[in-house]
Amino acid sequence: MSDPWGKMQGVRPVKPLYRWLDAGLSLPEALAKMRATYGVSEAKLALLREVAQFEYPFLASLSPRTVSVYVGIPFCPSRCLYCSFPSHSLRELGQERRRFVSSLLAEIEAVGRQVKQAGFFVDSVYVGGGTPTALPAKDLGQILQALRQALPQPWQELTVEAGRPETLTEEHIAELVEAGVGRISINPQTKQQKTLDLIGRPHSAADIEAAVIRTRGSFATLNMDLILGLPQEGLSEVQASLEWVLGLGPENITLHMFSPKRASRFTAEQDSWQGMLPSAELAARMVEVASQSLRQAGYHPYYLYRQRNILGGQENVGWTLPGHACRYNMIMISERQHIIGLGGGAASKFLNADGTLVALSNPKDARVYMERLDELIAKKTRLLAERSI
Repeated sequence: MSDPWGKMQGVRPVKPLYRWLDAGLSLPEALAKMRATYGVSEAKLALLREVAQFEYPFLASLSPRTVSVYVGIPFCPSRCLYCSFPSHSLRELGQERRRFVSSLLAEIEAVGRQVKQAGFFVDSVYVGGGTPTALPAKDLGQILQALRQALPQPWQELTVEAGRPETLTEEHIAELVEAGVGRISINPQTKQQKTLDLIGRPHSAADIEAAVIRTRGSFATLNMDLILGLPQEGLSEVQASLEWVLGLGPENITLHMFSPKRASRFTAEQDSWQGMLPSAELAARMVEVASQSLRQAGYHPYYLYRQRNILGGQENVGWTLPGHACRYNMIMISERQHIIGLGGGAASKFLNADGTLVALSNPKDARVYMERLDELIAKKTRLLAERSI
């Protein structure tokens, strides 16, 4: 089976498309160039058309004087089979938790001061990880309040990932509500208990359902992630998981395709997983069936990205009900606004006048992050100052 994205190698297929739109081409003309330049399939051109019709006008409306902020909380209850994100098990590094929180608070205060001095406004704040709600509720509340105090207001959006349902307590919900969080994520990945056990997620479908019930009425938008192509799952498992998630009524559903990541446990143990992943043809069928179900349920695709080694050459797509698209996701993928990364493993991207980027990443290891904190703050404040009014 040929690669549906043709010769495209990057993780952001929208970037060349939007450059052609910036240059004055119509959307049909830009899509034709995608076809001619990269050999993108008709199915993926149709997906790009849907995303661009929604996303590109939003991106064009952004003020050049705004930034978005990503906060990395590098702790999880345990490490999933496929995970390569910067995260530490609380069992592994729990004794460093308070020192990490203190370091992050210092970074928030110092960088926030420079954001104000440089004359920037803040569009969106996204708190991810890891699993932010793996922190005690008071720690997370302290971080959210520090962000509110340090960064210029008002914000257009505040999102917190609560991916593991067992971490989202009533105390956490109260702290999130008090901080004005509008969006959260509760991520089942699959409904199948055998798969959850296999990939190292110590929760059940019932735990997910209970977490969703606990949050009802507290947040404007709930996102739920599903991963297609997980080991030993076929089309029937994917259909069952999607039907179940649709029944829970989230405003956003993000469909990921399984991607064997270099730093994951899956790759380290790859000999043990031979023959357990779907073929490229089956992966494509999973995407087709899931996309059809989402459209029928009233969702539309609003952003997409790819990953290296993704199964079947597919992509990850965010689907939303009308009025619930995540601003940060679109901003982050398009790389059309400064992104300020704070915390463990967080990446910053500073735009230059010619459209190029200066990237700066905080260390993934929380201990190294804490050791290098002064240096990281100095670099970010300098890069912000260089772009001040």
